[in-house]
Amino acid sequence: MFRSFRRVSALAALLLVFTLVAPTAAGAATPERISPRPTATTGGPQEPKRLPALAPAPGDALTRALEAGKLSEAEYALERALSMFRLGEVRARFGRVARAGPRSATLILRDLASRVPELGPAEREAAMRLLARPTDGAGDPLGDGYTVAEAAPVCSTNACYHYVASTSDAPAPADADVNGVPDWIDTLAAVTEETWATEITAYGYRAPKSDAGSANPGPDGRIDLYVVDLGRDGLYGYCATDDPDAFDPNYLYWDVSAYCVVDNDYSVAQFPFGANGVEALQVTVAHEFFHAVQFAYDFGEDGWFMEGTSTWIEDEVFDVVDDNRQYLFTSQLGRPQVPLDLSDTSTGYVYGAWIWFRFLAEFFGDPTVIREAWELADGSAAGPDRYSLRAQEMAIEGRGLLFRWLYADFGLWNTFPAAAYEEGGSYPAPPFEAKHRITARRGSVADGVVLDHLTTSYVSLKPGRGVGPRSKLLLAVDAPRYVTGPEASALTVSRTGKVRWFVFQLNSEGNGTLKVPFGKGRIARVVLVLTNASTRTRCWVDQSLTYSCAGAPKDDLRAYRYSAVLIP
Repeated sequence: MFRSFRRVSALAALLLVFTLVAPTAAGAATPERISPRPTATTGGPQEPKRLPALAPAPGDALTRALEAGKLSEAEYALERALSMFRLGEVRARFGRVARAGPRSATLILRDLASRVPELGPAEREAAMRLLARPTDGAGDPLGDGYTVAEAAPVCSTNACYHYVASTSDAPAPADADVNGVPDWIDTLAAVTEETWATEITAYGYRAPKSDAGSANPGPDGRIDLYVVDLGRDGLYGYCATDDPDAFDPNYLYWDVSAYCVVDNDYSVAQFPFGANGVEALQVTVAHEFFHAVQFAYDFGEDGWFMEGTSTWIEDEVFDVVDDNRQYLFTSQLGRPQVPLDLSDTSTGYVYGAWIWFRFLAEFFGDPTVIREAWELADGSAAGPDRYSLRAQEMAIEGRGLLFRWLYADFGLWNTFPAAAYEEGGSYPAPPFEAKHRITARRGSVADGVVLDHLTTSYVSLKPGRGVGPRSKLLLAVDAPRYVTGPEASALTVSRTGKVRWFVFQLNSEGNGTLKVPFGKGRIARVVLVLTNASTRTRCWVDQSLTYSCAGAPKDDLRAYRYSAVLIP
C-alpha cells in the first residue's frame, strides 16, 4: 500500500528503491514513488462543449445504418434505447441488433435525452415514453412502466422509493420487521443512505439536483429510486433524466436532475455472473447513484470518465463486495495497449478504467483529486466545463505534478500490483509485449513497439548463460519527440525479491539511456516500461470517435525503439 510520499526533483534523484516482501499480518511493504520531474503549471483556454459522443456499441445493424447515413444520431439513439426493452421490434426493422450490456443503459438513455430536440414529433413522443418513469404507467409503454398502481412510496432522509405489490415487478413481500414495507425496500433505503453518506457527506460530491421541476417528481424534490424487474431485460440498473432542462435547446448548461431504476431481487437465475442479491443491490446503487451525482455536474461527459469513476466508487462505498474486479481484464492491467480513455461500453473498457481512479486515490492518499476533476468538468452555470481528460490534467497539475508523470507511474504500479495497491494481491499483472534472454554469446537485443496515446508496453529482459554476477545492462530508448508524450522506466527484480526502480531522463528528441544491474544469480529480471502518455488531441472533430471530447488523438501509432547491451 502507498500511504506516504516524498517529492524529489529531477536534479535530486533518478533512482527510487522499494522492496517486495510477502504479505504479513501487518500488511505488505510500502514502496515509494514520486516522479523526479519539474513542477507543472495550470491554465489553458476553456474548451467548447458539444453533444456527448454516442456510447459505442458492437458493429451491428444499427451502427451500420448510422454509418451509412440511414439514421441520424438522434434516430440512432432512439432505436438503440428502444432495443433495451423491445429488442425484437428493433431487429424486425433493422436485422441483427446486439443486446445492450447489463450496465450500459445509463449512457444509452443519456444519448437519447441529449438528442430529443433533434427528433421529429412522433419520434420525440416515443423518446419521452422511453425516458418516462415507471410510475408513468401507460405513459411508459415502450420502457419498463408499472402496469398496476404503485404502493405508497417510502422515503428516507435523502431519497424516495417506489414499488408495486403485484406483477413481476414486485419485490418479495417478506416483511420481517412488520413495518408494512417489504424488506427489499427497507434494504434499498438503507443501501441508498449509506451510499449518500459516503459519496455526498464523506467525499464531498454535489448532491443530485432536485427533480421538483419534472412532470412526475415523486413526493418531492428528493431523488427517486424505482424497483422494477430489470432482470428480464438483462439490466442491472440505470439512471435517466426527465428534467425539462435536458430537452430545452435554449438551456446552455449540462446539469440535470435524475431518477434511478434498480432490480427487484437480483436473483441468481437472472444475474448468474458477478454479484447478485443484496451485494448486487449495493454496488448497483453505489454505481448508479454516482451517475445521478455526475448529472448534477455534467450529464454529457465522456463515457470513460462517467463509467470509470462510477465503477471505482462502488468499492469505496461497499469495500467488501469487490464486484468491479471483474473488469480488471478490460483495464490497463489486462490490456495495457488499449488507450485509457476509450469510451467503449460494449467491450467493458470504460468499466476497466476504474483502476486508474483507484491509482489516483491511493497515490495521493485520498480520493479528493477525483472530485476536483469533476468540479473542473462541471458543466453547470457555475463550472469551468472542461472535458474529462483536461479536467483530470488540471486537477493533477493543481497538486504540482503533470498528468504524464502520473500516467507513467501508473504503468509502474501495474507492473507489480500486489506490492503497489491496497488490494493488489487479487489484481492481474499486465502481459509482456516481448521477452528477451541476454547471454554472453547473444549480448544485445534491439526491438521496438508501436504505442497509441495513453498506453503502456512491458518488456522482460532476463540474464542467461554466461552472464557474470557483476554484469550490467545498458538500456537505450529511442522514442518520439518528448512533446508527443513518451516516458520510460525500468525495474530490476533481484533473486531475493528486492526491486529497484529507475526513471529514464528523456531528452527533447525522446532519447535516453540507463545502466542497470544485471548480474546472473543476483538479478532475476529487468522490466523495461515504455509509456505513451500523450493527451494531445483535436476535440470535437468526429462524433463517432470514442476518445475524450470526441477527439482525434495526435500521437497514436508512435514507434518506440529500444535496445539492451550486456556489459560484462
